[in-house]
Amino acid sequence: MATSAKTPEPLADDVQLPKEQPPSTFFESKTFRLISLFIYVSGISGLGMVLAFYYLIFFDSRMPDIHLKFPVSIGGHPVQKVHEYQ
Repeated sequence: MATSAKTPEPLADDVQLPKEQPPSTFFESKTFRLISLFIYVSGISGLGMVLAFYYLIFFDSRMPDIHLKFPVSIGGHPVQKVHEYQ
């Protein structure tokens, strides 16, 4: 029995791959590192300032009266005065 097993043909040697371009030296420079560090620190600090302004201007820090509705007790003794909730 003769089997016709084909062997793969070798690829042509004239295939040329594009040459890799060396990376720009700017992205390896100390200037780029300092600029990116400044942008990162400014971004983090800026978001912190936005959050601080939000708490100063818009945040309502008054405590709700929920503690009057559900008084806290430890060992059966009330921790705060019990008020009638309306």
